[in-house]
Amino acid sequence: MTYYGTEKQQRLQRQSDEAQPKIAATPGLVQAGRFFSVDNFDLIDWAFVDERLALDGVFGFRMMSATCIEDIRLKLGPSYRVDVWSVCRADRTAATRACTVILEDDIPGGLTRVNLPADPDNDAVRAVQTCMAENGIAPFSGAMLAGNIVPAVTIALADAQGHVVATAHANMPFNTHSKHSGTAWVGLIAVAAQQRGKGLGRLINALAVRAAFETLGADEVVEFVHADNIISRRMIEACSLRVDPGILCGLATPIVDARFTT
Repeated sequence: MTYYGTEKQQRLQRQSDEAQPKIAATPGLVQAGRFFSVDNFDLIDWAFVDERLALDGVFGFRMMSATCIEDIRLKLGPSYRVDVWSVCRADRTAATRACTVILEDDIPGGLTRVNLPADPDNDAVRAVQTCMAENGIAPFSGAMLAGNIVPAVTIALADAQGHVVATAHANMPFNTHSKHSGTAWVGLIAVAAQQRGKGLGRLINALAVRAAFETLGADEVVEFVHADNIISRRMIEACSLRVDPGILCGLATPIVDARFTT
């Protein structure tokens, strides 16, 4: 089964997968994997945002100026919150140089790289989803992780018992109408509690950033980080990504909901 998580999570994963033809063809839409998202809300009928929020309880706004985010908050009114994440970005040259240094170190002893097949129903894909969910990350569908929806690479490391203990993912979420069409997003970084403190987050993030350029052919990589997540920001900056103060990633949810975990 390619979908994973709660009933709502599985419904949103399926919806995102099935909406890909529309997302690819519609200026402004972005494939976010777990909800509808836009990178230019001037191109989208606001009624669509209202409809999706009513049905899904979540809607994303990517690569937006701070002014746009404030306009969105005003449009949504008091019933919804818009949480924001900083956008960190790097071009091929800077990121490749930094990742090469990080990846000079071997994978820690007892851990091995997991080879993920193209089959989204494979046990290895399910193990990746499980690792993400157990460590606070809402996973993508198996098809999304396997690269069957948009070009994507999923990285996973397993311990000596075969349990997946670290994950990362890179994909090309922006359609050909977007000015960000050559940009890859890296995320879904998860490290099992018993493996933390060994530099695995930095290592697997570097593997995903490198794959974004070498496998997906990206011109640029972006990652999103919340302002209060110092550990994740340091991990991202180790790969030479830097915060762009001019843009943000926003996520609208009902005011009563907890902050969505990206």
